[in-house]
Amino acid sequence: MEHVQNCTVISSMNASTDNSTFIELAMKIARMQHLLYGVIVPMVCAFGFVGNILNVIVFTKKKSNKTLDDVEYCTTICLVALAISDMMFCLTTFPNAFLLQRHLYQKSEFMLYYRMYSITVISTFIMSSTMMTVLTAFMRYLAICHPFRSRQFITIKSTITAIVIAYLISFAFNIPYIWRYRTENYCVNIGDLVTIEDGTLFFKTKFVYVYKILWAICGNFIPLIVLLYCNIRLIKALHLSKQLRLLHSRDDTSCLSAHRRINITLITIIILFFILVAPSEITKFIFYIMKEHTTDYYTYRVVSDVTNTLQSINFSVNFILYYVIIAPFRKTLHEFVCAFKKPKRNTMTRDRSSNSGKQTVVLLSIRDPNKL
Repeated sequence: MEHVQNCTVISSMNASTDNSTFIELAMKIARMQHLLYGVIVPMVCAFGFVGNILNVIVFTKKKSNKTLDDVEYCTTICLVALAISDMMFCLTTFPNAFLLQRHLYQKSEFMLYYRMYSITVISTFIMSSTMMTVLTAFMRYLAICHPFRSRQFITIKSTITAIVIAYLISFAFNIPYIWRYRTENYCVNIGDLVTIEDGTLFFKTKFVYVYKILWAICGNFIPLIVLLYCNIRLIKALHLSKQLRLLHSRDDTSCLSAHRRINITLITIIILFFILVAPSEITKFIFYIMKEHTTDYYTYRVVSDVTNTLQSINFSVNFILYYVIIAPFRKTLHEFVCAFKKPKRNTMTRDRSSNSGKQTVVLLSIRDPNKL
């Protein structure tokens, strides 16, 4: 969807609202947007970018672990795909902090193309992250509630195929946003510049309405229903059926513990999705449907800015979640960090040994004449 577009559009207000109130509200919203989109969101995206890189590294190392069973291995692949999608969201959203409120751009300017096409890329990764979350939740639901039949479907090949299809669908669904804006030449004294206008495709009210409805259904409501169902069934199965979990883990205590960690992690991810992502998308959908009957623009603007910020946090918080809940994740991360320190220590040890050898040679060379 149209996420984190730093804009301060001023719509019509009630006739009873005087000019001073209008200016005061506009200034408050401008300060709030500067704080959220100029400070908080860039910091969150920077942290999320680094955190998701570490997620990919740790899960890739974990994926090479031969002790993982097929189900956990496939789940790890999905978590890697989710981390990549979240990382790309953080990377593509970060430049939004530098997207000034300008109307004229040079044709070769990066911010011109970013403003025109970033909505396509950002929306693609929002949808792909949602689909990765749904795919992982559905796989865990099958593995826990239907452990025998699920082994026919949960394979490495089918998992990778599903991930690729999810990414392709996410991109294809957001292709219309490529024509969201168009450029118009604008001649001024300093040279030829261009200005950004709404694309002709998005001037068609029926098309925009149908597209928004489809995006809301496929990108929001269906995933929310699937996640809610899987989460309820997963929590119920984990609470009531210890024998099923033991049977699924083949009486292997370490495997059972690994599955429990993954299940707890996934349940937390789904809960955070409902808290951080769902409000933003639902708010946009409701406002679009009710915009003709909405007069309190500023209330929507505040709610939209806050929920957009929460949505950005969702794409950056998984690293903390994994670190707190998954003990092997912490161990692998610590080993990865310590790997950078070992070469330095070895180099210092070699230098000390070399210096010590030189000093011994010097001492021997001094003592030899005395022996003679």
